[in-house]
Order: sequence, then C-alpha cells, then structure tokens
Amino acid sequence: MRSRTLLFVSVAVLVSFPMAASAAIPFFGPIIPQSTNQCAAGWGLIMVVVNNIISFGITLAIVFVAPLMIAYAGFLFVVNPVSAGGKAKAKSILLNTVVGIVVALAGWMIVDAVMAVLYNRAATVPGTTTVLGTWSQLITTGGADICIPLAGSLRPAVAPPPTLVTACPTPSLSAITDPLASQMEAGDAVVWTNTDPRLQSCANQFIGRVGGRVTSAYRPQAYQTHLWEIRDRWCTQGLKTNANAVCQSLKNSVSTEVTKHFGSTWSCGAVGSTSRHTAGTGVDIGGINHASVSVQEAAAASCLDWANYADDPYHYNLRASCSCQ
Repeated sequence: MRSRTLLFVSVAVLVSFPMAASAAIPFFGPIIPQSTNQCAAGWGLIMVVVNNIISFGITLAIVFVAPLMIAYAGFLFVVNPVSAGGKAKAKSILLNTVVGIVVALAGWMIVDAVMAVLYNRAATVPGTTTVLGTWSQLITTGGADICIPLAGSLRPAVAPPPTLVTACPTPSLSAITDPLASQMEAGDAVVWTNTDPRLQSCANQFIGRVGGRVTSAYRPQAYQTHLWEIRDRWCTQGLKTNANAVCQSLKNSVSTEVTKHFGSTWSCGAVGSTSRHTAGTGVDIGGINHASVSVQEAAAASCLDWANYADDPYHYNLRASCSCQ
C-alpha cells in the first residue's frame, strides 16, 4: 500500500513540475524590485514583495531542499540494503519529501484557481477569450501606488549624481622593473656591473690625479628613462609650478625624486633621454673643472676622453686599445 502511495505521489510531482515552471518557478529574486528601492514603499509594493517571497520560498523547497532530501533517502537505501529499519527510514524521508512538494504545489494551484475565479479579468482584446495568468500575476498592485506619494516639498529619495573625478593631466612616472635600475634607485648609484674591466681602474687613476668623484658607471636605459621622465614631468610639463589640486599628490612624489637625483637647488638642467652608459665604456665624474687643460691631459693619461656632451658635461669615454696598468 505504501509503495502505491509513493508511486502516486511521485507521478503527481512529475505532473506538477510543468505547472510550477509556468508559475514563474524557480524564482531567485530580487525580492524588492530595483526600480522601487529609492522611494517609500506603498501598498502596491507590499503586494509585490509578498508575491516574490512566496515564489522564493517554493523555489527553495523544490530546487534545493527536495533534491537534497531525495538524495539523502537514496543514500540510506544504498547503505542499508538489508536493514529493515534503515530502509523504512529512507522510505519515510522520501515519502515525506514528495508529499511536501505535492502539498506546496497543490496549495499553489488551489490559490491559482481561486484567484482566477475571483478576478475573472476581461479579455484584453474584444471578441477574444479571457487570458488568465498565474495567481502571482493576478494578485497585483490593483492600481495602488508602488511608492507613497509625498506631499509638499518632500520628494522621493533620488540617488545623487555620480561624482566626476578629474585626473591630473600630467602622467605618472613609469614603474622601474629592471633589476640594476632598481638597485641604483635604491641608492647604489655607481654600478660597475657590465662595464669594461679597464674602466674602473682608469677612472680611479684619473680621480687620483685631479680629484672629483665617479657619479655613474654602468647605467641601464630603464634608469636613464627614469631620470628623463623626472625632468620631463617637473620641467617640460610644468609640474613644478602646477597649482591644480588633483596634481598635488603627483607633484609631491616627483618633487621628492627631483631632490633625490638632482638636489633641491636644481634648475632643470639638461637630461638625455638615451643612456650612453649601456656599452660599459662610459663614466660620469663630478667635482672637477672638465674644461681645464690639465684635467684633459690627466684624462688622456688615464685612457679617458672628455665627451663634452651638451646634455651631459660630466661624461668620459674609455679609449680603445688603451690600458691604465
């Protein structure tokens, strides 16, 4: 007898599922329509929310709870193949689950039928039959306002207009990714890696004769680009005198870079965009009078030639086929 009851209930569930599909099931929200979330709720909105809650509740029962319970009952059948108690418990869970689904869907259909009779809406087109939807479609706002009308100067809440954020027209400094450039940016300004083996000894010999100090040996293009961008942003693009508030943060960061690399009294001297130190045969030496005849003679004796570039007056090139030993 219980087997027949279970079979009948299962058939009823299979027949009822298409009805649930036509009744807008499954329903996953939103419970409160997004078009009404900026006003005070009226009676019409309450009706809509109640309908959505019922639809969502039935969706949870059919889509989530019922499959889990049926799967659990099947699990009990599998693990209790010879246990009468286990099989009875599994049958009870399966039967109760299926009956619960039938009751939920039956309640839906009963309300659907009753509301269809009570409303009995007229056909929208003269000469045609009345078209009735699901009960959740029949129970509508009845013409009531979705939002409560506000009197006087009060108005429904309106979302504020989006805030327009204007970016600084001056581009930021490019990120440094080259390992040696990062090493130099961290404070190791003089890098002898990738230089000609003669360069360091010749530079030391030259400094021993005329004084001064080496300010740069090997310099990757990435680091030269960083120096050029600092001058470009600060001087060429006018960040130095820019009073625009949206550029203040960038101005502060570039100002820090200016002081770090060129000093606080720097007056936008020339900075080349291309590094002359990537070949490993060039060196920058500061603190001496490069144009002095004695300095140039000492440079030649140390296998160095003063290049006298307009944008780099500190640069010396290593002579080919010359040794400082």
